[in-house]
Amino acid sequence: MGFFDDFGKKISSAGQEAIAKTKELADVAKINSSISDEENKIKTAYSEIGKKYFENHSEDSEEDYEAQIAVIKEAMEKIKAYEQQIVEIKGVVKCPNCGAENSKTAAFCATCGTAMPVPVTESVEATEQNVVEKKCPNCGEVINDGAAFCAKCGTKIEEEK
Repeated sequence: MGFFDDFGKKISSAGQEAIAKTKELADVAKINSSISDEENKIKTAYSEIGKKYFENHSEDSEEDYEAQIAVIKEAMEKIKAYEQQIVEIKGVVKCPNCGAENSKTAAFCATCGTAMPVPVTESVEATEQNVVEKKCPNCGEVINDGAAFCAKCGTKIEEEK
């Protein structure tokens, strides 16, 4: 019987060790999860600091940050162009107040009730396309109607006859 008693004690001991290791692994996993949560908080804070710096200093940034700011500005312009392409594909207009998408024929925003801008008609677009810009013969700057001198270089503008 001594053999079976020793065997039973060894199995019991091995089971206790397995339970202890499992608890240890669970505790380590829980702590690793807590570490990961704190690292994510740090990443979020870094991101918020960078965003605030960009918002406050995008026009007067330090030299060290100019390249990153240029990348952000370029990406923002591309996003704006892509969003405009989506709007054109969908055939909708965005509300100037809340940004909600509305039918091109909507007089008011379906979300916030703001009056929608009047769409430019084709006849107005055609008229605008027929306007010829007068340019300075010296520097090429667009000249305002009736201007006697170029605002950019000061060249006297001759009246067309």
